[in-house]
Amino acid sequence: MPRRPHRLLLLRLAGILTIASLVSCLRHVATPPASSQGVATTMAPALGQAEATDVVPGSGQADPAAYSNIRPADYIGPEACGECHLKNYKRWRQHPHSKMNQLANGQSVVGDFSGVSLSYAGRRAVFRQDGSDYLVDYFSGEVLQRTFRVVRTVGSRYEQDYVAVQVSGPEPADDALYTEEIRLRFAWSIVAQRWLPQSYLEPTEYPGSEHLVDGRLRYDPFEPDRLPFSERCAHCHNTYPYDLRFYKILTEFGMFSGFPPFPGVTPRMVHEMAVEADDEALLRSARLPMDRLVTDGISCESCHFGGRVHADDSKETMVRFVPTHPNLTGWSPDHEGARERPSVINAICFQCHHSGESAQDNWPDGSAGVNSMESIELSQGACASEIKCTDCHNTHIAGPKAGSPDQVEHLEACVGCHVEKATPDEAQAHAHHEATDASCLDCHMPRIVQGFETYNRSHRISMPSENTILATGMPNACNLCHLDKSLAWTRAQLEEKWGASVPLPWSQRQLFGAEFERPAGEAWLEHRHSSVRTVAVGAYSRSELGSDVLPGVIAGLGDENAYVRLRHLQGVEAILDRSVTSEEYDLIGSPATRQKQVEILLERFAER
Repeated sequence: MPRRPHRLLLLRLAGILTIASLVSCLRHVATPPASSQGVATTMAPALGQAEATDVVPGSGQADPAAYSNIRPADYIGPEACGECHLKNYKRWRQHPHSKMNQLANGQSVVGDFSGVSLSYAGRRAVFRQDGSDYLVDYFSGEVLQRTFRVVRTVGSRYEQDYVAVQVSGPEPADDALYTEEIRLRFAWSIVAQRWLPQSYLEPTEYPGSEHLVDGRLRYDPFEPDRLPFSERCAHCHNTYPYDLRFYKILTEFGMFSGFPPFPGVTPRMVHEMAVEADDEALLRSARLPMDRLVTDGISCESCHFGGRVHADDSKETMVRFVPTHPNLTGWSPDHEGARERPSVINAICFQCHHSGESAQDNWPDGSAGVNSMESIELSQGACASEIKCTDCHNTHIAGPKAGSPDQVEHLEACVGCHVEKATPDEAQAHAHHEATDASCLDCHMPRIVQGFETYNRSHRISMPSENTILATGMPNACNLCHLDKSLAWTRAQLEEKWGASVPLPWSQRQLFGAEFERPAGEAWLEHRHSSVRTVAVGAYSRSELGSDVLPGVIAGLGDENAYVRLRHLQGVEAILDRSVTSEEYDLIGSPATRQKQVEILLERFAER
């Protein structure tokens, strides 16, 4: 969910546990990647060449006065990389990064465009195909109001969004809707295999009640979004020359640069870089020039930067992992050993995995409320300067889906530094838990970040005893497992077993009990903040205690917020271990219909 506003972030190095780089080296092609009608083409599914192993690069050094890897001419595209690095190329083709943004066609579209319709709030959206075109019609009654032609897809793993241009509607012919690519406000849930309004899938962008007091929709998905795709999603979902990121390094969009501006970046330096490329107009524009995409989606040079020097030099010049240009010698980080330095690798990931730094639903300890802020989370955690994203994430192979069991390599990353806790006996002495009951990640990276399908682990590596966690009443690592225990119990355990003294402020007594004796899980289900309630639902969904609180989870199906209702529905289905039919509960039905259905469900499961 990376669709949130960005703010100035000039002095923060990058994050953790995201995907850093995609291939080891690059190879030459005669010209930069071709574009079709000003838009980068989607890469072919295979090279059609013989199987090859990755070529080991030479050890030569580029002339620091001439090396450049950030201008359009410096980029050669993933097809060229694959000529030498076929193994990594094939892996990348299967990676979600390669499908992050694609041109709409039979291979990229996963939503149902067979003519199915979605009725919502008295109107109807029809998703159909006409030849090779994917179309979406909006109806009021039997009157066709608008038709959109889908031109791009965004995402492929949990949810797929669609970028489109309007082909018919009430606006005059010269309206920008007929030429401007915009994101539709309906999306295909790959998890649920159904169409839903965006407000059911995006908690940060659509807060508050689904309906206004007069009954109208607060967020009307049938009204087109006027913000162009090139001003929002495109910045993080595509590969383009780094100079376009550098132009923003001293602005509120500076986070796109990944690398911090110090030392050495001045307004004059930025201006001179733009003047040299005749790009002064781009300094004043929030739009990404789509005709400069290297590829739709995330490909090799998003992380490795432009590889033409390496390719032209017959691989004697190593690819650099830092943005480099003759005009930037006073700023570019040292490229020697860069791929082993957390500050460099994490900065590469930070280019995209920073979204949501100013979101209102982030946690008091600095953890993200919604995924895509992993880099900022790390920068506020305990291991910020010591661990690289690539210590946990393979750079070319998709990781396990959110909510999957802990991976061996992730736990090995912990004991790689904390060698004193590497043996089972040492780990148990530290954790006071059997390894099968709780892992490093359960205690130091709890599942409190809302993802598309389930709850992700916070990438802010923390201690359960931190005041900003326990004393604020936010979901904490201990009680996310021990849902039936109180904050008083948790405080006592932390003091007895780890010697930590954590104050519990009196302001939390109304919810957690006069002596903080109330089970934390039950209290969270009644919390005034919906993000706390939904995280609690997720925890009960994973717990054997879920059936004990099923009525409380069912009650959340009547929540005013669409996203909260979806999360509660997922919780009910997980606890019941079956799907809930639309006859039992219609997620997008009218408030009156849903209220009656919730009452019936509560009566049915009251004694469970």
